[in-house]
Amino acid sequence: MRQYGYFNGKIITNDKIKISPYDIGLLRGYGVFDVMRTRNGKPFLLAKHWERLQNSAQELNLKIPILEKEFAKIIRKLLEKNKFQESTIRTVLTGGESSNGFSLEGKFTFFILIEQFNSLPKKYLREGVKVITTNFHRNFPQAKITNHLLAIKMQKERIRKKAYEIIYTYKNLALEATTSNLFIVRNDKIITAKEGILPGITRGLVLDLAKREGLLVIEKNISVRNLFSAQEVFLTASSKDILPVREIDGKKVGDGQPGEKTKILIETFQKFVKNY
Repeated sequence: MRQYGYFNGKIITNDKIKISPYDIGLLRGYGVFDVMRTRNGKPFLLAKHWERLQNSAQELNLKIPILEKEFAKIIRKLLEKNKFQESTIRTVLTGGESSNGFSLEGKFTFFILIEQFNSLPKKYLREGVKVITTNFHRNFPQAKITNHLLAIKMQKERIRKKAYEIIYTYKNLALEATTSNLFIVRNDKIITAKEGILPGITRGLVLDLAKREGLLVIEKNISVRNLFSAQEVFLTASSKDILPVREIDGKKVGDGQPGEKTKILIETFQKFVKNY
């Protein structure tokens, strides 16, 4: 089956997308990206994703070559042409070709890929997942940059330890995971880091939904000690929704089962999605 993408102004088949070896997205890892998914065949929270893509681009002095209206139009066309039941929409913007490998010369590379969305196994929601920690913090945490060197390097270690995700800790603070935001529950309060992280789109929605449910939510630093003594821990991301964590570095979270507040939020989130 042919797959179609958008590349520097044109909708073409993916096999015709060719990126220059002098692109500093390749040479230097200089680029930003965004990933969203569809719900009921429609892009989910598209305006929020566009806003974050813009913010990421501005952080790296990059410019998106199209406007929001055209972005939405291109995505609709790509969804129609690729014909997946549910899709992942991946947008990438790099510094483009550079004559000296460092200068931004205004020839940015911009492309959009559509992939079939594959849901996580249902047992992950029922049972929670294992995670491991590593000492690290991302450069430009407010931007969704393409540089994921450590996360990729650590995949063998993650698989060896049968973990699903890696949580970044730094200077005794628990920040975020490689592709997720982190929440804990302590003393019946839902807590998520406010600084030094990428503020995820799903994270923002979960904060709003928790407040609507009358749950007490706080954005503040999470110490590593509080992470390991939390009653509940869960992750949020476009590809994961709300994912309970049952074990961190081999230590059980709570009683090793998804907690009550996590369950409430999962149910509330699913209702929101169903009516989207």
